[in-house]
Amino acid sequence: MKKYTKFLRTVKSITTVTLGLILIISSTSPIFAAKRDKQYIAKQISNFRVDGDIREWERAEAVAFDELKDAGAELPKASDFSGKGRVAWSAKDPTRIYFLVEITDDELQDINPHNSKWWEDDSVEFMFDFDNEVVRAALVQWTLGANGKDLSAAASADNTEWALSKNGNNYIYEVALDPTKPRGPNPGNPNSGKNFKAKDGLTIGFSFHMNDCENGQREHQIGWIAGNAWDALAFGDLTFDKEFLDVEPLGKVALTWAAIKQ
Repeated sequence: MKKYTKFLRTVKSITTVTLGLILIISSTSPIFAAKRDKQYIAKQISNFRVDGDIREWERAEAVAFDELKDAGAELPKASDFSGKGRVAWSAKDPTRIYFLVEITDDELQDINPHNSKWWEDDSVEFMFDFDNEVVRAALVQWTLGANGKDLSAAASADNTEWALSKNGNNYIYEVALDPTKPRGPNPGNPNSGKNFKAKDGLTIGFSFHMNDCENGQREHQIGWIAGNAWDALAFGDLTFDKEFLDVEPLGKVALTWAAIKQ
């Protein structure tokens, strides 16, 4: 009987320790952080170049910019504004996150210098909750002007490589952001993401959107998720996946994107 009682105590102790480890892992591992309303699965691109040639993005599924955020009573007509964005990464370059943003806008507003009221000039904003803290104080913001020159918020020449192509009313941003590099003067949280390194299964909070400005002010802010830009609950989960978007030598598609959960 004593041996059986001792055995039960041993089993109970092992179970308690195991449950404790599971709780610790689940509370600290980004893989368990996919709890937001939307999820974006970022696949790998092996031949990425910031050169205006966007053929490597052909198999990356885009999310539409069709939700109002901090400005605008209603969505503009498609002839006035439309946009979409894509995300990718590479294990060979794990401190950078790649983006393609395509915008159609009938009028460019560029009246403010960089890092001064950038939200009142046409610009794209990229926002991150690298540590999944889901509080405003943890957020970091990059802003790139539609003039192809202005870097604001956390964006700097050290941490941002980008090319902007314009054809009539169509603007194409090709971007690589590196949060481990020195930041601009208005980043939000200056330390969050300093040790960022993408890997398979990593999940971080993410939002991106466009400031659509006309008549001297911002008329719309439009992204892929509704809600205030600095509301950490109005972010999606950006999860990095090991699979590639490349095409095999015989021309067969190597993979397809996972569906976006809503």
